[in-house]
Amino acid sequence: MTKKTGNKVTRDWFRGWSNEYDRTLGRLKFHRNLLDMMVKNSAVKSNDKVLDIGCGTGLLSLKFLKASNCFITAVDNSKEMMAVFEDKIRRLGIDKQVVCKLMDADSLKFQDNTFDVVASSVTLHHLKEKLSVLKKIRGILKPGGSLIIGDVDMDSTGSHADINRFKRIIRVLEQEWISALKDGGVNAFVKMFDNGKKHILNQGEYCISLKQWADVCKKAGFHKIIIKRIPRYKCFGIVVARKEAV
Repeated sequence: MTKKTGNKVTRDWFRGWSNEYDRTLGRLKFHRNLLDMMVKNSAVKSNDKVLDIGCGTGLLSLKFLKASNCFITAVDNSKEMMAVFEDKIRRLGIDKQVVCKLMDADSLKFQDNTFDVVASSVTLHHLKEKLSVLKKIRGILKPGGSLIIGDVDMDSTGSHADINRFKRIIRVLEQEWISALKDGGVNAFVKMFDNGKKHILNQGEYCISLKQWADVCKKAGFHKIIIKRIPRYKCFGIVVARKEAV
């Protein structure tokens, strides 16, 4: 049997989750609050060009469109997830404002200085090599543009046999699981519990803390980097990083 790569594991996972995503993660309060915080801190303006990396079923993109008359380029490597979003685009009649592209986050094919805002929600942690991707993102941002990363504040680095590593991961997952059970019911809990095991074993999930994300942003050449956590859900938050204006 061929060993699955991280990207293959991730694609398989989301292929099976596409029809349930909005009814599970999409219903959780911490996730809705995370998306709202991302949009609010993006400073998105009318006519801005926004890149949504790992758009999934379009939950973040639709919040950007609700906040501003912007233009979205939405990329994801899951055909199944994107099909759900494309159906929403047709039903809502927003095809002139949203363009979907099937693309890996670590193979972004855009010209430099293209986007005013690049945003990614619970996606970039799937990548093992994060610095090279952030350097690419900085390049495709316009001068003065913003990168917004929304993610779980969880350091999953280290040996799988390290008990202290296991404890710090479980402390974060506990908050996620309780929220899933409370907000989404048993079905959401089962899905998030299964995903938690992938975090523990780094099976397509390579989470780092928000502070570690900020450090990677700095190494990639960003400045004015800030971290914000969600009130009542301190294990989730955003990193906002600016590309220096000319």
